[in-house]
Amino acid sequence: MIIATGGGHPGTLGEVLLVFPLYGLFFRRLFKNNPGNRLVECGSITLIVFLAMLPINKIGDVPDWLFGAWLILILLLCAAMLFFLFQRMFHAIARRSNQ
Repeated sequence: MIIATGGGHPGTLGEVLLVFPLYGLFFRRLFKNNPGNRLVECGSITLIVFLAMLPINKIGDVPDWLFGAWLILILLLCAAMLFFLFQRMFHAIARRSNQ
């Protein structure tokens, strides 16, 4: 399995086995808690993760597997945020057509 590190493989299988279950727990918590406010929560977490990684990239040499895992997290968060946005739009249009 190639993580977005310029075609390289992650250092060890343990790194992959650590990162993806943590993402799974994170997204499970996101979907179960605050059912009415998922768009705002997902958007704010995306912004925080993105802004937190910028100074880390400037400070030192970030391992490729960490940068790849960060990139995958950002892409998943953006996809979830767009899903929640379209879900809200669909519900608003359906509610408007029923009135």
